[in-house]
Amino acid sequence: MICKIINQDSKTPVYYATIKLVGTNLGVVADDKGQFRLPGDLEMSSKIKVSSIGYVSREISISELNKKNTNIIYLAPSVDQLEIVTLKSRKKRKKLLSAKQIVKKAIANIDNNYPQTPFSYIAYYRDYQQPVDSSYVSRSNGQYISEYINLNESIVQVYDAGFATDNMTHQRSQTVLYSYVENKDFERDNSLSIPYDNHSKKYLENTIIPAFGGNEFNILLLTDALRNHDKPSFSFVENLREDFVANHRFELDQIRFLDTIPIYEIDFSTNAYASGPQHYATGKIFINTENFAIHKLSYTVFESFKDAPLYAITIAYRSVGEKMYLNYITFNNRFEVFKDPEFKIENVVYSPQENILDVFFNNELNINFTTSHLKRPKLKHNGKDVGITNLLVLDRQIQIKLDDTSRLGTTDEESKYLSRSIGLMLKGVKDIRGNVLHNIHKLLLNQYREIFVQEVFPDMDIQEGYEVMDKYTPLSGAKINDFKDKSKYWINTPLKKNKKH
Repeated sequence: MICKIINQDSKTPVYYATIKLVGTNLGVVADDKGQFRLPGDLEMSSKIKVSSIGYVSREISISELNKKNTNIIYLAPSVDQLEIVTLKSRKKRKKLLSAKQIVKKAIANIDNNYPQTPFSYIAYYRDYQQPVDSSYVSRSNGQYISEYINLNESIVQVYDAGFATDNMTHQRSQTVLYSYVENKDFERDNSLSIPYDNHSKKYLENTIIPAFGGNEFNILLLTDALRNHDKPSFSFVENLREDFVANHRFELDQIRFLDTIPIYEIDFSTNAYASGPQHYATGKIFINTENFAIHKLSYTVFESFKDAPLYAITIAYRSVGEKMYLNYITFNNRFEVFKDPEFKIENVVYSPQENILDVFFNNELNINFTTSHLKRPKLKHNGKDVGITNLLVLDRQIQIKLDDTSRLGTTDEESKYLSRSIGLMLKGVKDIRGNVLHNIHKLLLNQYREIFVQEVFPDMDIQEGYEVMDKYTPLSGAKINDFKDKSKYWINTPLKKNKKH
């Protein structure tokens, strides 16, 4: 069953809302389009509860949902209660805190609000790439841009030794893999999956990659600035406990509600001395007005004078019992790839009897364009210029007629080794897709890594009998464990959609 959550007033998607199966600790998180899937054979609950900070929660009977068509679920925004909360605070003669003081108090209360002892959760994890602009059009014959490239999906169980430990090095902090799928319903492109070399093939522009170590999944967990509050996380947040407040300026925006809980919504941006002149960052932090628990932190880093972000992250926690546990993390960073030419010379064959050089291509030529734009080739043989008398453009080849004084060999045997002795430069040649001959593509994309928690297990230590994931090798090589309750958890695959360019 496919559902989409919509703001009742603005009719825009409510992204990353929490969907819980009523009466259980199970649930999913909607994606950045407000969409989520439910299995068609749910038996553990009769209702779902949909909630998000700033909206009135709703309970919906699963039996009312349509299994064939997309179900639209409307959420009503909650009323801004900032003035009411301020008045109540004055009546109780509480000293009103500034935005900066609220954030300081929230960080000081991390030890109280988040689990210090072992716990566990089962989650849906995915990573994929997404084009930023039209540079990737050529991969789809110039007609479509794929929204999800190299989509990999997993169900994992994370065992965490507690916020007082280092979850990368602690022996009781491990991850068990229950499923791993390279989703072939979406486009696959191996050229985008190569490791970052930050030099010639794949790199992050104007960005330093910290030496965190770890595979793609553990790198995502390391970006959780709340879980790793006493260690470096990402630029300008750095060590949340020591650096976050000093590196930013804060402003209280409004009070929102999560059910009946009032939440401070605080805007912030980097101080210039922290980010320097080349970058800046903005974000929001949502803090419980009662116990100062941080419910959500969103953070976006930009290059100065550019609209597209270098990277963006949202970290969200939810209350389970008396503590706050991870709800989701979504992290994306911009990267560039230099891709080998789509259109190139496939073979060169010389016919001694006719004194003709045939140049064969891997794609069909745009005959009209090439005929009118082809410049006389520069051809050398053993370092010497070769004269050309005529050119003929055909479907997948160009015939080059040499002048009578220029011969590249006298036998068929010699013609086999032309690649060692000739140099050929062709200009003004395109294929039917519009690719220029030997043009190296510079592609701009976003890399996404996301984890959405489906069930939390407070006070659970690591279990015996499972083979844990190696934290430093890719998920694709990890052992997939058998799991008797696997059917309770599901892959929340995004809807397949291509957008025309």
